Amino acid sequence: MRDTMAVFIVDDSTSQLEAALSIVTPSLILPRLRTETRHEHDAVEQVLDLMSATLTREGYRHRLEQFYGFYAPLEAALKDSGERLAHKAGKAGEPDTLLGTRAALASRLNKTVLLEHDLHHLGVATDNIPLCRHLPPLETHAEILGCLYVMEGATLGGRIITQHVRATLGITPATGGSFFDGYGDDTGKMWQGMRQLLLDSASDTETENTIVSTAVATFACLRRWCQSSQQGIPTETTRHA
Repeated sequence: MRDTMAVFIVDDSTSQLEAALSIVTPSLILPRLRTETRHEHDAVEQVLDLMSATLTREGYRHRLEQFYGFYAPLEAALKDSGERLAHKAGKAGEPDTLLGTRAALASRLNKTVLLEHDLHHLGVATDNIPLCRHLPPLETHAEILGCLYVMEGATLGGRIITQHVRATLGITPATGGSFFDGYGDDTGKMWQGMRQLLLDSASDTETENTIVSTAVATFACLRRWCQSSQQGIPTETTRHA
């Protein structure tokens, strides 16, 4: 009878052992994302300054216009990339992680619609809002996940912003604040699902590196987009009912 263990110890044993270890080693993707995106994450928060005590209704509306200009092309690009990857997988059958990412895209690419609703409520037509043309790379499964990490992570902070704009501007999810309210009471559950998808998908160092670098690039693209129209934001303390 053939010794089945010999399959793992002959012919390229070192590379096979390394491959096996890379599968069973716990993923470092979540702590890496927290640590390696922190600089750009903090820079974005400083540029947006949505928790300012001097935030005005005009300033808030301007920020929503900026978010629309970024999210509308970004969500369209994510949708296109997801469809391309699905087509490429095609008859060969999709990996479970890719199926999970496609499901995540289908249930999460709703931010543009929320922004349209909010801006409409605040009296802004979206037809003439400038759109960002400098987006992060979204050609691979890992790049999509890196971008989604940023978008989904923003929903957590958005709940805090929701409370702030309600208290300072009187804006609720029903009156122009649905974007920051995210998934409402399901926001925590949706974030846990995103975390699990990252853990399931980051099966090797190369994939981890790509997810992290794309997350950093997504934050940087958002920061540069918001900085490009930073001037002219009202900062007076006068607010409208």
